[in-house]
Amino acid sequence: MDIRKYIGDVDFYKRVLRIALPCALSQLLLSCRSIICSIMVSSIGMVTAVGNANNISFLHDYLLWGLEAGAALFGAQFFGAKQFKNMARTQGVFLVLSLINALFWNAAVFFFGDKLLLFYLNDRELMPYSWIYLKYVMVSLVFLCVFLSFRCMYQAMHRTRVTFISSAFYVVVNILCNYLFIFILRLGMQGAGMAVLASEIICCVAMLIYVYYDKPDFYLGIKEMLSFDWHFLKPFLAKVAPIAFNEMLFGFGQSLFNKAYGMLGSSSMEVIYVCSEILSMALFAVWGYGEAVAIIVGTLLGEGRIEQAKEESAYHLGLSFVVGIVLWIFMVAFSPVFLKLYHISDPSTASSCRQLLNVYGFKAFLRVFTYVMFCTLKAGGDSRIYNLLDSGIMYAVGIPIAFAGVFLGVKDIVFLVLLCQIEQVVRFFLTLKRYNSYKWAKNLTELVN
Repeated sequence: MDIRKYIGDVDFYKRVLRIALPCALSQLLLSCRSIICSIMVSSIGMVTAVGNANNISFLHDYLLWGLEAGAALFGAQFFGAKQFKNMARTQGVFLVLSLINALFWNAAVFFFGDKLLLFYLNDRELMPYSWIYLKYVMVSLVFLCVFLSFRCMYQAMHRTRVTFISSAFYVVVNILCNYLFIFILRLGMQGAGMAVLASEIICCVAMLIYVYYDKPDFYLGIKEMLSFDWHFLKPFLAKVAPIAFNEMLFGFGQSLFNKAYGMLGSSSMEVIYVCSEILSMALFAVWGYGEAVAIIVGTLLGEGRIEQAKEESAYHLGLSFVVGIVLWIFMVAFSPVFLKLYHISDPSTASSCRQLLNVYGFKAFLRVFTYVMFCTLKAGGDSRIYNLLDSGIMYAVGIPIAFAGVFLGVKDIVFLVLLCQIEQVVRFFLTLKRYNSYKWAKNLTELVN
């Protein structure tokens, strides 16, 4: 194997730094927002209640992220081809589909919220607190969809400074709202929910005001945004629907993992929820870098520079090795610091958290490789294979291992999670094989034209 194939020149790394760093930092900020909020909630002893409510909101979020990823890959290719009208239509399709998704989950929670909460954690004492928080989160989803539709298109245009600033603003507003409602007004779980809703409204309005004065190339008015027809929608759905469907399956699969872990008891779930928040900080940075990879490779494909897209995708794979090592060391080295921020009084729980973070460090290392390859596949619209490699392997390998471990008598949550990482190893090797086939290197703008 020629290692030089995976090492780019200085100009490549400068360009990646300019685009990827703001993307990674903006996603890292979003994860920090989640961690800080969970720390605030831990002060009133409601980490598990919020985590249980998030099992449901994440089902919405994963499908939303899938729609956003699909819109981003088309947006990046249309930007490379300088087709701004099609960028506007892409935003319109994303906005309509994401609003339908939000309304669906609002209806599901309205009619079946208590049953959904008890499905993941059969604790009737915590359920009312989870319900109080969840109802505010559901309403906030409508404003989140509008905010993300603009953020997604700015990112596709390589204007990542806007996405970074908007994420930073989002974090600051959310933290201030949490502090106001939880600690100053002392509204408890209701305050935590109100803080989510208030921050989404403020950030949505702020984004609309910025777009009004900035007048980006992709924004041509509501009429142009909603002017898409079936000839535009058909190729869009053909490539995006598998990605969105995969994210929905992946999100539900993650919740099934929590269902299996929850069978070990509430104390095990506290370990999972705390460590998952810390893991998300690493993975959000990975997702941000992956978004940048999809934008860079997608723009090259949209410009028709197929061979350069193949060459630079290998550079990204080499860089992901370095990023993975850094994340692994970071999680292991700073795990004691992270855990001190949470109010964990039980020594056994604290010890399990430290051990689980070591396992999650290994998971983050493997996930960097896989996700960068996934984003390369998505950039060229190789969405059906991506679907099988991501959620397909989860349901075929990871989830069966989790439930089999519980039924065979595994009591240690750390060991059970370690067993489940077999899924990550299998996914990595199969994804690498698909990546090396280069069947993903396609210009999607030709489908619409």
